[in-house]
Amino acid sequence: MNYEAFRPPPPLTISQWADTYRYISSKASPEPGKWRTSRAEYQRAMMDAVKEHERVVIMTSAQVGKSEVLLNTLGYYVHYEPCPILLIYPTVQMGEVFSKDRITPMLIDTPIFSQLITLKARASDNNILYKSFANNAVLSITGANSPPSLASRSI
Repeated sequence: MNYEAFRPPPPLTISQWADTYRYISSKASPEPGKWRTSRAEYQRAMMDAVKEHERVVIMTSAQVGKSEVLLNTLGYYVHYEPCPILLIYPTVQMGEVFSKDRITPMLIDTPIFSQLITLKARASDNNILYKSFANNAVLSITGANSPPSLASRSI
């Protein structure tokens, strides 16, 4: 009997996961293709801190890759440590824009996700603000301006 299938995957940091699995969409970046943390080395500590600490606060200037850090973190937990995830934006509308412009292109262009999700226009378990994955990971996106959507989540 082949017991290899029962062996847990090797431990990876979020930056190692990104370097191994993540692809950047041409819809979201002027430099699409395989993710390389070494391209912006300062992001490594931001990503890896998420697994090491209960709370991570990142204070940076604008346009330094915080969204990519967030996408890599989401990708890691959806793929490698599947769990329920709640992503809260200031408004529901901002969450919708981020989902359409950044999350969906990442899921489409990163091959590992093709095994975990079906992105169809009429898929009832996947829409702009809710994505369900075959490995039991769930991503819910909402806005801080929507108290009912925050109160009804057991995440």
